[in-house]
Amino acid sequence: MANDVVRFMYENKISTATLAGHGFGGKLALAVGCYHAERVTGVIGLDTAPLDHRYFESFKEFRYYVSKLRDLDLKFSD
Repeated sequence: MANDVVRFMYENKISTATLAGHGFGGKLALAVGCYHAERVTGVIGLDTAPLDHRYFESFKEFRYYVSKLRDLDLKFSD
């Protein structure tokens, strides 16, 4: 979604912006600021917790394990 915001900025010729959001929108604004700092002059997050990228890596690893578990061909016999 952060890339969608940057794409919108590009398509509308917005070089930089101060982003604000409430709740999940605040997390999105913060993500845009983290991943595309050159496009953001400021971030305002209302009623949102900070985005901690340490958990993102763990989440990617967890998703990988779940996908591998889904690929297993488990056959049970009685």
